[in-house]
Amino acid sequence: LGSALDMFHKMEAEGPSPNRVTFSVLIEWFSKNGDMEKAVEFYKKMEELGVTPSVFDAHSIIRGCLKDGKPEAAVKLFDESFDSGLANIFICNSMLSWLCKQEKIDEATDLLSKMESRGIEPNVISYNNVMFALCRRNNMDLARTVFSNMLGKGIKPSSHTYSILVDGYFKNHDEENAWKVYEQMTSSSIEVNEVTYHTFINGLCKFGKTSKARDMLANLIKEKRFCSSCMSYNSIIDGFIKEGEVDSAVAAYREMCGNGISPNVVTYTSMMDGLCKNNRMDQALEMRNEMENKGLKLDITAYGALIDGCCKKRNMESASALFSQLLEEGLNPNVAVYNSMISGYRYLGNMGAALGLHEKMLRDGLRCDLFTYTTLIDGLLKEGNFILASNLYTEMQVAGIVADEIMYTVIVNGLSKNVPFVEVAEMFEEMKKKDVTPNVFIYNAVIAGHFREGNMDEAFGLHDEMLDKGLIPDGVTFDILVNGKVGKSQPIGVASL
Repeated sequence: LGSALDMFHKMEAEGPSPNRVTFSVLIEWFSKNGDMEKAVEFYKKMEELGVTPSVFDAHSIIRGCLKDGKPEAAVKLFDESFDSGLANIFICNSMLSWLCKQEKIDEATDLLSKMESRGIEPNVISYNNVMFALCRRNNMDLARTVFSNMLGKGIKPSSHTYSILVDGYFKNHDEENAWKVYEQMTSSSIEVNEVTYHTFINGLCKFGKTSKARDMLANLIKEKRFCSSCMSYNSIIDGFIKEGEVDSAVAAYREMCGNGISPNVVTYTSMMDGLCKNNRMDQALEMRNEMENKGLKLDITAYGALIDGCCKKRNMESASALFSQLLEEGLNPNVAVYNSMISGYRYLGNMGAALGLHEKMLRDGLRCDLFTYTTLIDGLLKEGNFILASNLYTEMQVAGIVADEIMYTVIVNGLSKNVPFVEVAEMFEEMKKKDVTPNVFIYNAVIAGHFREGNMDEAFGLHDEMLDKGLIPDGVTFDILVNGKVGKSQPIGVASL
């Protein structure tokens, strides 16, 4: 590159002057290697020297800018090429594709109109991009309108066009119209390919009709219209697991292997997740061993399924071993994995280990979610550790996480059953003496205590005091004062919240 640039500068200084081919070579090289600043620099220099860029140059640099995360530069260059008449269908389709992926539907449909007004006829790829974006937004009526407009202009849809619509209808829970698209496709002599068949199989599985998808796959294989694939079996296995039909998932897995199709990481992960959730840990671990024997590495989702299964069985020794193993593999635990581990230790009453994982989450830069805080606070209150539970509740509020009914129930039950009112009241008074404002959690504890003791005036007085201090009562406060829930285990009613 250094020598090439030296030669370019020598040409500038001594001649012959760089021409379009010279610039094209450099622009293409910089674009392919992700140095878009240099690519744009030479593109601009090309224009300054009066060398007209080719369609290839404009397309190369616009695609490069979009790929490199520089959409503003790409849009500016596109507008210039469009206004100058340089842009062709390929450049327009690249911009349409980007607009649709960004869900800028209005801009995309506007570009379609502009293309037509400039004599650049949109093709099937143009319309596919727009329909795909509309289907992602579940705007099937408009997607169908775009499809009709395409037919009206004499543009023949591709099998991909029909697959987009089928997928959109299934995601919109509209099986009837999905089949109508299929019928229209077959009646128009468009060959139904494997992508379209898989779209149907996957759609049926997501729609909760996995048995129908399995039968469809079996018929397609029997009629030799479809070569079964790992992807299709993965959809069926995942569908059965989500429907709670684990035995059917196991049968599909065995059929898959019997047909000579090798399971991949996705297959094993789905199977292990389903088996773990149905307390079939022995089979799940067998799957893990089979997977490793085939040289396949577990990903974080697979580890998460196994760890969650062990934790639910209170087998924290195995869960901890799996957790250590995933760290050794260089994988980073996600929030779901940490939550499983924390929940498992909470069930065993090992809050020291649970809190240690919470601290590790924070060190790793992970944001704890509501489940994390609910689990920890529940465990701490059951131990009578009111102060640490209060600190975590404050941490949760500072993080902007809003408590739900489960959290409110945990707090109300925990405060009433496990924390002595005398201890809470003494700490409350001590804080006020030191001019430290108690948080909402502590006020709730004291209000609950007074309510339980029958001191109604004190309870409502503390509510008013909270407001005077700028504290906002939460759902727990209202459940105590309105419904008197200070020692009951029933769920908190939505109306009271």
